[in-house]
Amino acid sequence: MFEQIAASLPPEIYQEFRRALDCGKWRNGNAVTDKQRLTCQRALFFHELNCTNYYH
Repeated sequence: MFEQIAASLPPEIYQEFRRALDCGKWRNGNAVTDKQRLTCQRALFFHELNCTNYYH
């Protein structure tokens, strides 16, 4: 289920997760926790895997 949701992330959410991982904090200034970092990384992995499979 997680993989399916992550694979179809809207572009805005994808960019927000990417920005949070790059900066280490959310737009509101709160730090990204270790659990949030792992979840974002997993979501981006499945999203990028889906995009790669889509174009190949």
